[in-house]
Amino acid sequence: MNKEADFAGTFYPEDADKLNELLDSYKQNINIDYRSKAVIVPHAGYVYSGHAAMAGFQYLEPSENIFIIAPSHHKNFNNIAMPEYSFFETPLGNIEVNNRLIKEIAQKFPCTIDNEPFEKEHSIEVQLPFLQNLFYPRRQSAADFVKNLKKIGKKIKIIPVLTGNCDYRLISDLIATYWENSSFVISSDLSHYYPHQMCRQIDTYTATIIETGRIEFLENAQACGVVGIKGLVDFANNNDCSMIRAEMYNSGDISGEMDKVVGYGSWFMYTDSRNEFIEKYCSDYVLNAARASILASINEEEFIPEKIPPVLTQFGASFVTLKYDGQLRGCIGSVYPTKPLILDIIDNAKNAGFQDPRFEPLTIDELDKLQVSVSILSSIERLPYKDERDLLSKIYPHGIIIIERDKRAVYLPIVWEQLPDREIFFNSLKEKAGLPPEYFSRSLEVYKFDASYITND
Repeated sequence: MNKEADFAGTFYPEDADKLNELLDSYKQNINIDYRSKAVIVPHAGYVYSGHAAMAGFQYLEPSENIFIIAPSHHKNFNNIAMPEYSFFETPLGNIEVNNRLIKEIAQKFPCTIDNEPFEKEHSIEVQLPFLQNLFYPRRQSAADFVKNLKKIGKKIKIIPVLTGNCDYRLISDLIATYWENSSFVISSDLSHYYPHQMCRQIDTYTATIIETGRIEFLENAQACGVVGIKGLVDFANNNDCSMIRAEMYNSGDISGEMDKVVGYGSWFMYTDSRNEFIEKYCSDYVLNAARASILASINEEEFIPEKIPPVLTQFGASFVTLKYDGQLRGCIGSVYPTKPLILDIIDNAKNAGFQDPRFEPLTIDELDKLQVSVSILSSIERLPYKDERDLLSKIYPHGIIIIERDKRAVYLPIVWEQLPDREIFFNSLKEKAGLPPEYFSRSLEVYKFDASYITND
């Protein structure tokens, strides 16, 4: 039995050529070779969310099995539901359901096998043409057909999963169980029907939760597919992975109607930290932005960055260090993330050049020999300790923050290169805070962090 398309002609074009043409128009030139086995993408009409969805799908690494995990908008049931259909139809052709795997899942997880929840449900259907456009060969020679199939090993099959009254840990366990031979598409829009500015605030908060892994703060009103999102982020947390933003906006940005809007965002899972991703793929952009901010300040202009990599729109904290002829010329930074990372870098670059009280403002004659370095901080973590000896055993090789009443100081991890001895490092940090080097008290607050270091030295 096949599942006929319910939303062709409404959510997306029903003509195959026009559908492929529209999907192709959403594609971006991605100069990043990383592909992920798990993405979060929206599921509204393509005119609204198509650009954001493609931004996420372009990072997807296809596997033989692709799970599409989406919320049920019309039917109530417990746990998850999967269909008995053999194929889902779209204007681009049929896409096969892996019924064998569905039967296996039903033996391992609490679920309902029923076609009814999938009738008139858009959250699964609208994702299928993206998969077909990106990973299914189009009209071509037999040789090219076989060649393209080899790129993904075998023709993909889908496992459609709708979530009902469901604990997110069921989804996390499902992902963990089938991770080795599968890819995962989490289908969800963000906030619904708030005024434009309020939607932006809510969705920014939601994005920060997704990107920091703090899923205990994620509530149903923030995203219709909250169960799937929490399940994937929990899996990412358990495997030391991070969620990287690919796109985020709302319907008001498309239509101009600002009274009641819906938010859309896409993310992909990265098998390391966000800062490692930035260091690997965005270093040139970061350094160029920092230098451009300094030059603009010298010319009494405001630097406005363009074509910002979405990962740099995530909130973050940074330090910018300037050297001239190998000597420190300025260093200003942020310990806590209070704004999008790119804006933090731009502000700290300007402040390092013109607001560091230890130095005179930079001049244009210094720019040619100016060395710019950017440290992107991880989240900070308080260090518990029994005594100073115990504390000294825990501080290397991290960046360290100390706070004692109104006195505070910070050393970046790179300072260990100049002060490799733990006691000397810590005493020097105390002096920087205005404390005697021999000072110690159990009231001293100590925090650690790590940092990715980007430089053109």
